[in-house]
Amino acid sequence: MVKHAGGKNTSSESGRARRGKGAGEPFGFCGITFKSVDSVTVRNHLLALVGLSVIVKICVLFATVFIFNSFVDTFDHQYYLQNFINVMDGKIPYADFGFDYPPLAFLPIALAFLPALLFNSAGMFILSFQALMILFDAVIVCCVYLIGLKLYPERTAFLAGILYATAFAGAYFVLTKYDAFPTALLMIAILFAVYRKPKGGYLSATAGLLAKIYPAVALPFIVLYNSAVTSLKEEVYSILKILIPILVILGVPILVFRPSIITSYIGGSLVRSDVYVNTATNTIYALFNNILHVSVSANVISAGMYGFMVVALLILLFYGWIVRIQKEKMLIKLVALALFVIVFCMKYHSPQYILWFLPLVCLLVADSLAGIAMFYITQVVAYIEFPLAFGTLYVNTSYVSPVDTPGWYFAWLFFAVESVLFIVLMYLAVRPTRAHIDRIRAFFQKAGTSVTP
Repeated sequence: MVKHAGGKNTSSESGRARRGKGAGEPFGFCGITFKSVDSVTVRNHLLALVGLSVIVKICVLFATVFIFNSFVDTFDHQYYLQNFINVMDGKIPYADFGFDYPPLAFLPIALAFLPALLFNSAGMFILSFQALMILFDAVIVCCVYLIGLKLYPERTAFLAGILYATAFAGAYFVLTKYDAFPTALLMIAILFAVYRKPKGGYLSATAGLLAKIYPAVALPFIVLYNSAVTSLKEEVYSILKILIPILVILGVPILVFRPSIITSYIGGSLVRSDVYVNTATNTIYALFNNILHVSVSANVISAGMYGFMVVALLILLFYGWIVRIQKEKMLIKLVALALFVIVFCMKYHSPQYILWFLPLVCLLVADSLAGIAMFYITQVVAYIEFPLAFGTLYVNTSYVSPVDTPGWYFAWLFFAVESVLFIVLMYLAVRPTRAHIDRIRAFFQKAGTSVTP
């Protein structure tokens, strides 16, 4: 019998019939061998997924401009280009000018700058940067498929890849933003983790941290997952061997020569005073103050949302600790939930933040018809939010229509429904059961029994 990565058994005859000419040659790369499927099948699937991903992006560009008469956002590209020009002029990032991202962000910016320099064209920089992001997105879709092979039979793994490749709202953000690069590093980290290559996972997650902070969210869960076959002490030591040298290399020069860089980065990147209207925080604030006419300050609601975020993250970490995250799907669920909670609870929001958890959600709903339907519904809503509704329904910090007008209520209702739909999507992705609560209750009961005299 041939055993699939997802756990289903089929006869060796049907396996050979499906594999065809490439049977007997399991696919492998970077020391990882996929024994459940042959190399020809995997390569054909990967080529199809990458091709589909590129086609969807072309279609999204065409539809955005020529069907919906909307725009392709290049604001962030201009920001990247201007900051790299500052570097070329001899200025020091974070010290001489503020920069919203960690230092590894300059890698794709520098690569995209080369053809712009050759042709002396800002437009060439935009095209080059978009091409790079498409390349990193191809890495993401490959990771989704390869991780899916660990969770499911190959057809379901392929479906997970199709879901991500056809995520049209995500495709728009890949073309217009930077987040495909750190998300690719996050997905590589999870890929290495589920195939028991812990060092590769730690290195990739750390690289993701140096590109944008959110991939670091996966690190404690990957540590807990790896500790199920070693020990927590051993895994903490392994990750510290990677993190400490990097922190020393980056941190000591800053502390010695220009410690103000740290406060400059935190102030410019992590501390924002405005509450964005496309957040759950503002939706709740508007509900109390403008619909229910109960006076509650935005700061109080924001503090409550951040408090909820901290508690939720601690609960997820605690649950991961008591169950030791022995299953790959549990690792993906916990990381996806942690990222979603962060995105949902922040008081500022860029639409591309959904890319942070989107590939993980594709993996979790690939075996659920209801989950797949909700996935595409949220893609429609996210695409309407940006770019279609931006400037007509809302701008960053306010609805376009005045308070108590039909346009204002419609804007509020849109974002309220969007928040609910994403919560439903995450529920269908994670599918929590009473057993999860029982595991926590059993832990405390056992702890209470052990301390009883």
